[in-house]
Amino acid sequence: MHDGRGEVVVTGLGPVTAVGVGCDALWTSLATGRSNVTVRNLQVDAACFQELPIASMPSCDEVPGLDKHARSLKEQGWEGYRDLGYALLAMELALTDARLTYDRTDNKIGVIQAFEAPGVECTVSSLFTLLASPAAPTGPPPVYEMLAPRFYNMQPFSYVHVTGKAFGLHGFSTSVHNACSSGAYAVELAAQHIRSGQADIMVVVGGEAFDTAVRLEWFRRLELYAQEGCMRPFDAEPQGFFVGEGAAAIVLESAEHAASRGAEPYARYLGGAFAHQGWKQTIPDVRSARLAGVICDALAIADCTAADVDFIVPHGAATSLSDGYEAYCIEQGIGAQLRTDASDGVVATAFKPYVGHMLAASGIIDTLCALLAMRHRSIPATLHTRPDRVRFPAPLVTTRLDRTVKTLLKLFTGFTGHDAALVFRGL
Repeated sequence: MHDGRGEVVVTGLGPVTAVGVGCDALWTSLATGRSNVTVRNLQVDAACFQELPIASMPSCDEVPGLDKHARSLKEQGWEGYRDLGYALLAMELALTDARLTYDRTDNKIGVIQAFEAPGVECTVSSLFTLLASPAAPTGPPPVYEMLAPRFYNMQPFSYVHVTGKAFGLHGFSTSVHNACSSGAYAVELAAQHIRSGQADIMVVVGGEAFDTAVRLEWFRRLELYAQEGCMRPFDAEPQGFFVGEGAAAIVLESAEHAASRGAEPYARYLGGAFAHQGWKQTIPDVRSARLAGVICDALAIADCTAADVDFIVPHGAATSLSDGYEAYCIEQGIGAQLRTDASDGVVATAFKPYVGHMLAASGIIDTLCALLAMRHRSIPATLHTRPDRVRFPAPLVTTRLDRTVKTLLKLFTGFTGHDAALVFRGL
């Protein structure tokens, strides 16, 4: 179905992670198997705290390049919105990596954002501080009067406004909220806008930060959160996931425009497919195996066969249900076509053990890591997963493997049943 018209390429990457800021720093960590997980004591209620492992960003003054964005946010009344600050830095890195120059007053560059809960952490943290303060003599604290700006900033379009203003972007811009698959929808939406001829350049970005445990306690009570700082995707005993802080940005561009300015793309985006299970909130519908159909559809859209795929990057959330669903769907969808020889057949790896699960932004950072692996012709290991306990239908890389990647299949499966698959071709 891919006819070659309106081709879209990736020309810039901007990672901001607990194991490296910028492509070079992140790749060094991926290539050497380095993770960075710390135990944080976060407030979950008025007088309740929970210790949880998190792939945490260092303090803001230790993150290279973040200071100017933090100052700008403070001047605009956005102090403390770390997820937004990380996203601004990621966008700067991606635009710089793409070597883009543009007229900040007249352009059609847009941004598609993926944030799970914009503004929630700052709002809840401020609420906890307010509730802990001495009660006013005349009654309870004036919650609305003190938190009104926070309430407004929780609306996704506010984040879109800040990023557009920061970089002078005036094209089609919006945000998507499809759980852990948000990044896939963001990439596809940006690519469609380019293919329609309405823009030559689009930026996809997502970020995450945790100042409280209000969103994480739900995962913990569902027994999905790792109690130790160790994720084992597709292991017989996967242990659960821990979250990660940071951001990731990807610059998508029409192939024609990229060639006209001499850009060196990372890969070509061939297309993606999507489905909604419409079943349970946290449990995948294994019976329908919709992800299997999504994989087949994505390959057809990309004009590829299963035999063309030599690199799979699954969602890899390191939970029994999610991992089992992915493995089953891959086997149902293309298992018969997969070769088992890791030397020249398809191989897979999962990146969340390095950077943590960034929730809505996870698909963007996972895709970015995969594109770096394609550029460096080297596939990092899936950390902590034991070679003799792997439960995956294709060879899972547990020791770094140097080899050229031609076709990448990136999978996504999120809470509330959002399944997606994207296909990229190396150049």
